[in-house]
Amino acid sequence: MKKLLIWGAGDQGTVTLDCALAMKTYDSIAFLSFAERDAREIPNYTIYREQDVDLRAFLPSFDEVIVATGDNSLREQKSSLLNALDIPLATVVHPTAFISPFARVSAGCTVLAFAVVHTNAFVGTGCIVNTGAIVEHDCVLEDFVNVCPKVSMAGHTTIGRKAFLGIGCTIINNVSVGEEAVVGAGAVVIRDVPAREVVAGVPAKRIR
Repeated sequence: MKKLLIWGAGDQGTVTLDCALAMKTYDSIAFLSFAERDAREIPNYTIYREQDVDLRAFLPSFDEVIVATGDNSLREQKSSLLNALDIPLATVVHPTAFISPFARVSAGCTVLAFAVVHTNAFVGTGCIVNTGAIVEHDCVLEDFVNVCPKVSMAGHTTIGRKAFLGIGCTIINNVSVGEEAVVGAGAVVIRDVPAREVVAGVPAKRIR
């Protein structure tokens, strides 16, 4: 029996559950809520509380764990703890997503319905590629990036560690978005975005 733990019992947790069920890979799925976040009710599924368990004893009882939160820093923190405890990170990919055989999707990633990760693309550890997002050929997503639904990334773009790409934004080819940068919803990025900068608009401009 293959057991999956979804660490995070909020909105991203329920989306991850849908994806994991569609995979038909796991015989058993349970949730662990974050000590830092409230949990939502998830009917028919057991939700353990992080503050109530001994993580060193509890986590090894699962075959794989996926950290499910849109908060990039929190996802990094929990994934690092799992790595330190030598707990396998799950990679959850919806069956309707297209992953090129020449692409690489790293451990701890979630790739949701109708997303595309194309030829020679690289997706780092703990990334989220949301519904209908396009990661075109030769793109690089560094670790713990969050790509919102319907984002379109043209070829040879690079997205820095823990960057956030808002829903429906577009990144043209050969552009880099820096570490922890934020691209607003619907923005069109036509030039490089420095680390930790927030941009929005068409074309995208610095707002913070």
